[in-house]
Amino acid sequence: MPPSAVKSIRDLIYWEYAKLIAGSALSDRRNYRFVMHSFKQLQCGEKKWSDILREDLKNSATECSYCGSPDDLSNDHIVPKRECHFAEIHNIVKACKKCNSSKGDKDLVEWWGLERRYELPRVVMGKYLKMLYICHECRGTLDRSDINRDGKFDLLDLGSIFREPCDPAKIKVRRDA
Repeated sequence: MPPSAVKSIRDLIYWEYAKLIAGSALSDRRNYRFVMHSFKQLQCGEKKWSDILREDLKNSATECSYCGSPDDLSNDHIVPKRECHFAEIHNIVKACKKCNSSKGDKDLVEWWGLERRYELPRVVMGKYLKMLYICHECRGTLDRSDINRDGKFDLLDLGSIFREPCDPAKIKVRRDA
């Protein structure tokens, strides 16, 4: 569960991204003080999310983004069957046949396991969070919470947005903007 400072989907995405920043800087995604500091910088705009969206998270084209295997690689959509193409660059990683088949159409966090979320590779989680931000922004849900209505506000709320297809009219408006 995120701390009480995390009140919206936007905040939860910032909180999870702050963990990735901590992991890169300190090799510790659970360092609460550093994560909170980075979260506050994102929340107040000191660190700009627009810059993070443009940040290039390189992943090796020679190994699986999930397990590191060099065998039988193909492109994998982190979230399968996307209808909105604004987030497409953030939705594709290299995956081996075993990981790709195992994941199938499952949500990333549900497939990987909520209890193992700190083990998700930075590239995969970073791209997933960026894609989530764009999709929640498009649907106008960034300022909502507990979208999946399970009584908890956690990482599973972020991906629940993909259970409903995008509204093509909103996508067109966004493309024209």
